[in-house]
Amino acid sequence: MHNFILGIFDFLKNILQFFKIVCVFCIIMITLYWIQNLIGAQWAWLGFMKPFLDSILAYANSIYSLSFDFFGATFELKYLSSVIILVLLTLTMTVIIFGLNFLEGLYKSAHFVYKKTEETLMNKKFENDITREEKRIQKYTVVINTQLKKKFAHQELNVDIEKHNKIMNDMIMAKTSVKPANYQGGYMYAFTNFDKVDTILDIMFKLIHSESPLDFSVCIQVGEQIKQLNKLIKLQNYGKITIAADTAYRYKFNETHRYQISTVGIFQLDDSTFEVHEFKEIL
Repeated sequence: MHNFILGIFDFLKNILQFFKIVCVFCIIMITLYWIQNLIGAQWAWLGFMKPFLDSILAYANSIYSLSFDFFGATFELKYLSSVIILVLLTLTMTVIIFGLNFLEGLYKSAHFVYKKTEETLMNKKFENDITREEKRIQKYTVVINTQLKKKFAHQELNVDIEKHNKIMNDMIMAKTSVKPANYQGGYMYAFTNFDKVDTILDIMFKLIHSESPLDFSVCIQVGEQIKQLNKLIKLQNYGKITIAADTAYRYKFNETHRYQISTVGIFQLDDSTFEVHEFKEIL
């Protein structure tokens, strides 16, 4: 429809430009015809246009007859009146073309504003749809793997890993009321409110910064992407709380962000690349 309306504007302007050219051509021909008659010449090349020019002169004279008396004689200046009328027509068409250009400019501006408004509304709707879809994802899984810190790894220290794992799990259960399940050599916790993940992150960072002889690898994954979770676990990023790209993206839609996200790197796993991020404390 937009192109159709622009086409109408172009069509009208082209028609008017054509008639302007015709009017200018007629003005030139009538002027030459007038000169021919004044000097009493007979230009053969002008002869074929005589019927056409005479009809213009007669029509112009019927619209506006320009004449004056001089010593009792009446002089009819039909040539001049026809030229004046044609000049006025040319000026009128010029004004109309100017008006059409002005209206076309107004239309284009209005259409631009309309399209930008429509685009803004569509983008807002698209953004709201994405937000709504992302906010529906509330389930997430936390898997914690442990190992002895290097300074406690000497056999003579005889650190009981299972005992410290139990202390860790008891602490987390006391704070979250969620019981862990054994998974991939570690402990899996299932949660159902990702909007409140900062509360869980508080616990995980306290765990990482604790005086425990254990080193912790914490992996968090939203939704049901078990393959991604397994890849995170396989990387064994101890001392970090790692997440995949989809979890990092989902975190952006939370209302509060007590932690920031940083890129760990891109890894080659199972013949495919895997982007890993981590939660970091805001300093």
